[in-house]
Amino acid sequence: MESHKRFDAKHLMKMLGEHLAKSSQWSPFLYKSTGSPDEVLGFQRDRIVGWVLSLNTEFRFSPETLGLAISLIDRFLNLVKVRPKYLPCVAICCLYIAAKTLEEDEVIPSTKDLVKTIKCACSVAEVLRMEAIILNKLSWNVKQATAVDLLHIIHGLLMSCYPKLLDGLSHLTPSQHLSMMMRKIFHCLGNHQLAVFSPINLVLSIVSLELEQITPNWFSIISMVQQVADINNQTFIQCREMIGQHLTKHGFLPSGYQFRVVKRSKSIKRKAVDDEEEDLYDGIKRLYSEDSMETSAVRKSCSSEFVQHQDTDDRSSFLIPAVSAM
Repeated sequence: MESHKRFDAKHLMKMLGEHLAKSSQWSPFLYKSTGSPDEVLGFQRDRIVGWVLSLNTEFRFSPETLGLAISLIDRFLNLVKVRPKYLPCVAICCLYIAAKTLEEDEVIPSTKDLVKTIKCACSVAEVLRMEAIILNKLSWNVKQATAVDLLHIIHGLLMSCYPKLLDGLSHLTPSQHLSMMMRKIFHCLGNHQLAVFSPINLVLSIVSLELEQITPNWFSIISMVQQVADINNQTFIQCREMIGQHLTKHGFLPSGYQFRVVKRSKSIKRKAVDDEEEDLYDGIKRLYSEDSMETSAVRKSCSSEFVQHQDTDDRSSFLIPAVSAM
């Protein structure tokens, strides 16, 4: 989604419906904690996701590309029993496919430059072969709705329908607020235990935890989006609790917002709440629009923040033998 354009609430709701339709065939990804040496375990999947994130930062790809790459990794591992020694090659190819799908041509490296930059024992021929295997197994159905896509749309809806949402926060613009939630999305996408929840559940859980800290009306806001997305209450509650525990454990909650101190009379406070509720349900046709330099800086910061909270191995440890079989 191009965040520099202005979309009204109606258009955003249409986009949300289209993205939810794309993810209707989503199925949970289950990873074992222990198992055979010939199968990818949960910790191995998480480690490779952290490595992909560092590569995404190095190539300066967008958060959307990273989100799609992680989705492709999970989808492929859900279809094919991959030996752990081939996992780095799978990850590289998923990132490359995602970049070709979403990035501008001028920022996409050639296969030769990709292999040279990564500096691992994966040859050009192996990358091309693995890329073809992945695309065939996915029936060339690459572009599906990811948590990153859904977060952009839902955050846009919040800013459009609830324009006073961030008024009480000191020096926090809509794009900065989006960036804070994006970091949490990537941190959750790096945890295989949360891969059992759909992208919309992940996004709504994170958004609800965020809104709970900044507005007393958070439940009514989330309920509105939940009804539109037709999300099961029990699944949503379970997802929200697990994400809350995960983010708290790793220091992401509470967010440490700084609130403005404003003295108001009781009648003014009541009027402010009434105005906010009216804004919410009327759906003011407005979406934030900030200069491209700030937006670009925010996009680049999302990936780098996640690296600080992931246990990633040194890139030189990913030495890939000849790809002969999986």
